[in-house]
Amino acid sequence: MPKANIVEELRRIAKGEVLSDPWSRKIYSVDASHYMISPEIIVNVKDTEEISEICKYASSSNKAITGRGAGTGLLGQSLNTGISLDFTRYMNKVIELEDNYVVVQPGIVKGVLDKELKKRNKVFPVDPSSSNYCTIGGMVANNSSGIHALGYGSTIDFLEQLEVVYSNGIVNRLSSFPIISLPPNTEDYAKILKLKKLLSNYALDLIRIKYPKVTKNSCGYRLDSIIDNGNFHPQRLFAASESTLGIITLARFKIVDIPLYRYTLVLGFSNVLLAVKNVPKILQFYPSALELLDSSIFSCEIDNSKNKDIIIDTIDDKGCLLFVEFVGNNLKKIDEIFSDCKKTMSQYSEIVETSFDAISSEHIWNSRKNALNNVMKLTVGSRKPVGLIEDTVVNPFVLFDFIEFLLLMYKNYKMNYVLYGHAGNGNIHTRPLIDTENVLELEKLGDLADKLFSKVFSLSGTISGEHGDGLGRIDYIKKMYGLQITDLFKSVKRIFDPQNIMNPGKKIPIRDLI
Repeated sequence: MPKANIVEELRRIAKGEVLSDPWSRKIYSVDASHYMISPEIIVNVKDTEEISEICKYASSSNKAITGRGAGTGLLGQSLNTGISLDFTRYMNKVIELEDNYVVVQPGIVKGVLDKELKKRNKVFPVDPSSSNYCTIGGMVANNSSGIHALGYGSTIDFLEQLEVVYSNGIVNRLSSFPIISLPPNTEDYAKILKLKKLLSNYALDLIRIKYPKVTKNSCGYRLDSIIDNGNFHPQRLFAASESTLGIITLARFKIVDIPLYRYTLVLGFSNVLLAVKNVPKILQFYPSALELLDSSIFSCEIDNSKNKDIIIDTIDDKGCLLFVEFVGNNLKKIDEIFSDCKKTMSQYSEIVETSFDAISSEHIWNSRKNALNNVMKLTVGSRKPVGLIEDTVVNPFVLFDFIEFLLLMYKNYKMNYVLYGHAGNGNIHTRPLIDTENVLELEKLGDLADKLFSKVFSLSGTISGEHGDGLGRIDYIKKMYGLQITDLFKSVKRIFDPQNIMNPGKKIPIRDLI
């Protein structure tokens, strides 16, 4: 069908603006990654009914269709040809807010939701560093987590219900239910019944064996999360699915009270290996957050900021910081735990700073939260900090082994790098600085990734803890899970998107579905 006819047809269906001019297509061709793919058409969607009609049209014309939020994906997750649905302009509201849950549209910015919840002394505690501009829909698509994943968990752990539009236009509300009382075999639930059949005892045994043994994971489909304690949780399948199974139009999340007390401890070490060696000692005190900043980030901060929230005069150019936080409502208990942790760690590190109130703690945490922004400012022409190995997770008790191997690889390949991350979860964000126009350097990056990911696999870890797979890591998914699990992934894709029009080329290579 000629493009003019497609635009005309979508304008007849859509309630929001339909954009197809070169400038709009260029804007929507990029995200926070280095990839560039131009959509054919962009629609600023307004409601579920409209999205259903657009999906029906996409299905009948075999057009790719992809949801998009703020474009903060680091690996090209929301980039595709075909139709791009932008939720940020209209579908950005809080629909319902009660004492223990909130229902929102996918285009709402996490920071905006935080402000609304704070008015009621509530919080949705998943807090990626991009909270001020990322959207809730993108957080579900990536299974985002953040600084407080150690104490609270990831997006998937708070997801109670989803409204989803499938590729054929059918709208379905997905929420947990007991396995013994499956929903009726109606058209709406036919896909869920097929999913339940797919997850046989044999498949579940495979999943238990093959899935990473870590506390956070955004690689592949989260089949390991669907069944627990006699309950079936179909909505969790869509966390980390990168819009490949359906378009999310509403999401309900569990929310919790903002804790009364927040204590922060900053520890200084002479190098990163010494820091990660002490992570297990800190974990015995059960902190809500345990974050790492290597000296490679200090230099970024010094170069890019005139007014820093924390001045590190005591750390040399090879030093490393660990940020430790404790939260709760029992003042006596927090005092005791904090004092015990501080006393213990003073034997192995320097106590750089302490804080006992939310405002002071926020100033301290800004150094950690700004790490990614400072890293991205290191880009000079084609030389940039490249994301591919930037989201690995291993058990924190083997983190020393992993970091030792990582540093050896960087030394062998003669690469400069930056390194920080969620040490308490064993989730490390590291990027080599390479010339992306130099073929030899790109080949070195590929070799480095192969070796580093093999190390991750040997430690029962994952190649993506919270950033997703996108375009960058899709070819490593099969290496991580093996053929039997990726065959399950293909079956899931065929159940929910048999035409392969929902964000094709993500999670499963197109060639594997032919």
